[in-house]
Amino acid sequence: MTEVPAETSADPRAVAMMVAFVMFLSILEATVIATALPDMARDFGVAPSGMGIGITAYLLVSTAFLPLSSWAAQRLGPRRVLTGSVLGFGLASLLCALSTGLAFFVAARALQALCSSLMTPVGNLVLLRVTPKHRLVEMLAISTTPALIAPVIGPPLGGLLTETLGWQSIFLINLPLTLIGALLTRKLIPRIAPRPAPFDPLGFALVAIALALLIYGFDRLGAHPGAALLPAAMIACGSAAALLAFRYLRARPDGLVPLTALRHTTFRSIAFGAGMLMRIPHMGQALVLPLYFQLAFGMSPGLAGLLLLANNLGDLALKPVVGRVIRASGFRMALSAGTAMMMASLAAIAAFTAQMSPWLMAAAMLLVGMARSVPFTGMVSLAFADVAQEELPGAIVLNSIGNALSAAIGISLGALFLNLRIFTPDSAEGPYRLALVALALIGMGAVPLFARLPAEAGARITARPLREGQAPA
Repeated sequence: MTEVPAETSADPRAVAMMVAFVMFLSILEATVIATALPDMARDFGVAPSGMGIGITAYLLVSTAFLPLSSWAAQRLGPRRVLTGSVLGFGLASLLCALSTGLAFFVAARALQALCSSLMTPVGNLVLLRVTPKHRLVEMLAISTTPALIAPVIGPPLGGLLTETLGWQSIFLINLPLTLIGALLTRKLIPRIAPRPAPFDPLGFALVAIALALLIYGFDRLGAHPGAALLPAAMIACGSAAALLAFRYLRARPDGLVPLTALRHTTFRSIAFGAGMLMRIPHMGQALVLPLYFQLAFGMSPGLAGLLLLANNLGDLALKPVVGRVIRASGFRMALSAGTAMMMASLAAIAAFTAQMSPWLMAAAMLLVGMARSVPFTGMVSLAFADVAQEELPGAIVLNSIGNALSAAIGISLGALFLNLRIFTPDSAEGPYRLALVALALIGMGAVPLFARLPAEAGARITARPLREGQAPA
């Protein structure tokens, strides 16, 4: 009885900002480590290439434990889980900073990833429960902004901290942030009463094994395309495990990850259909573009970072008007036309030359970022437009799984295209241009799929229904 007033009286904007904060922490920690790896390898007495396991462990654990988020939120209450996971993230960060060897660091990094896998999904669960449907686009635009900022500032921030204060500082900086985050969670997140939720060990094992095999298999395929047999076997085994998990969970509506949200065309399309095809090139370009600017054009890391910053600023610049654009055009038009423009602009980056002015490149990257603002915000909003309140826990996990798989496939394909030996050594730009155009063509496959959405798709959140507007406070 107490959870209804708590949910209806909560300020969605405050909750959205809290979700933005924890998402920023999680994404920043996944990217800030890259520039510190050589110094860490020296202190640990290992080869720099051996430090890659720190990144892989974070990705694997944070993905494999996603199914626990909805169960823990229901069993213990979202506010308690979010507070505990934020504090645990800070503790794990301290352990990372205190590491003197690779094994201890990987264990601490895995604990950090476990806490990360709970933070954002549980925060999103609360946000979706307290936000009226007609404000969903606005609130999700706020909560997803860190996904644009953190990947850009992570590497340069890591480099600056490593050079000035040592690599330990990239983890120690999380301590005050997580303390602030825990206090804000207690203040801003409403208390939602726990519900009985039995744990499903077999369902968890099947999902975790499937995700771990798929994520790691795609990672190895992109890194070593010349030795594709083992990665292909891992992907095949992961696909088989995923099929077993699907059949098992489909027969158990009350299992660890309920699949009832898959009955909605809009949710299926965004989580595992057209939305996945659109996210793949976006994640792939995150790997390709920094290398393109630095290795093909000889830019400094700072200048390359500024171009990426311009790209994300273009996206951010349109966020205030995205809701109005989607309301005017409808989700079907916004997603299909917006995705076509997004992929065309991604392919156009392949036409950059070393002789182009950096200012002209920055202006072009600004426009490229603008091209993706409407379709990305629309996709995030439409995913949950038709999902009922009782379906949200499972929907949050399934959507997070779709995002994780998109990231793994996109980064793997980006690396795969770059590693194809079809260009002469003196063709510095060739592999990057191939990767950008190929990724854009893959993303174009989402356009006809979005165009097949019902004309009324997402009408509950593009319209301002009187029934919701007149609901008693």
